[in-house]
Amino acid sequence: MLILAPTFTSDTMSLKYLSTALASLLLLQQSAEAELLRTYFGTSRSAGIYTGVFDTDSGELSPITLAAETNAPGFLAIHPNHRFLYATNAAFQQPTPGGVAAFRIQPNGGLSLVNQQPTSGRGTCHLNLDPGGQVLLAANYTSGTVNAFKILTDGSISPAVTTHQHQGAGAHPKRQKAPHPHSVLIHPYYHYAYVPDLGMDQVVIYSLEQDRGALKRAGEANVPGGSQGPRHMKFSLDGKHAYVLNELSLSLASYSVSGSNGQLEYIDSISVFSADNQQAPGSMTCAEIRVHPNGQWIYTSTRDLEDQGRDTLSTFKRAPDGSLSLISNTPAGVDFPRNFNIDPTGQWLIAAGQRSSTLAIFSIDPHSGMLTLHQSDIPFQGQPICVEFLGQ
Repeated sequence: MLILAPTFTSDTMSLKYLSTALASLLLLQQSAEAELLRTYFGTSRSAGIYTGVFDTDSGELSPITLAAETNAPGFLAIHPNHRFLYATNAAFQQPTPGGVAAFRIQPNGGLSLVNQQPTSGRGTCHLNLDPGGQVLLAANYTSGTVNAFKILTDGSISPAVTTHQHQGAGAHPKRQKAPHPHSVLIHPYYHYAYVPDLGMDQVVIYSLEQDRGALKRAGEANVPGGSQGPRHMKFSLDGKHAYVLNELSLSLASYSVSGSNGQLEYIDSISVFSADNQQAPGSMTCAEIRVHPNGQWIYTSTRDLEDQGRDTLSTFKRAPDGSLSLISNTPAGVDFPRNFNIDPTGQWLIAAGQRSSTLAIFSIDPHSGMLTLHQSDIPFQGQPICVEFLGQ
């Protein structure tokens, strides 16, 4: 399968967006024709990284098998060339230093270790690659640090080129006593990286030096209101808007993105729950956010801390001006949906239940974006906490 990845050139953003949009259309067409899609699952309290084959025609998932033994591969990222997979490793929120690992993807879906590098931080919870596959970034929740690594020609990870220590705190008396970088996201067109920091109520902005694989602090964007807890974020397909999911306040914040300096301008926030289904912050927390391949819909997950069966997937409609409206709240079909993902054809959503050790598959209505449960209680060995499709 030929994938046309966006590159950082002197072209205008509109030309780069046009090229990427064309590549996305080709990818969706090729994925639909392929029907079978290799899928990987990051885990906690499991033997390692697991894999299965997803049929995008029937919405069925093959039996799940162990792809590679490794320690606590909580979050995964797949190289744009589809030859390598990267994972966080070492136990989450444990006193031992965190790390990242590179794996070569074998023809049968198995993974062979290429190399590992320490983050010199604790609680390595998230990682991400730039669109060209040259730089790997990692967030360390417990130690409050962010690393940048260079990806070498053989797919291996260099030692950390830069490490940044966040400083600050927020208003929440338990969750925001110190900085807690929770994810890293690289803009698809501009030389900037973004780190939602749950502990500081900020999105920290870095300029990205691709050639060196380095980060340099470039600013920050506040999340107004206090005790918001920014966790994960995504960009619109044209790169003009950013959407930040706030774990603590159960809300989704919208920003406009400056192409000249990478800064974010706050627009507004919207609850992940409908007016007749409001839930109290503290009893639930938001987890993941995904943008549909067509760019029209955005999905989020919310976890029930009190185990009352309120775990939810929320669906939002995105307007041309970037504004959002909530369409629906759908039961998640799993217990504690820390992560979910949408297959590249845009027809299906797979939710991972960390506490239930199960998966659920939803069909996505092509006209409304609404979710319908297709299959639940799919058993999983251990705790699935990340879903990644080969071909995204």
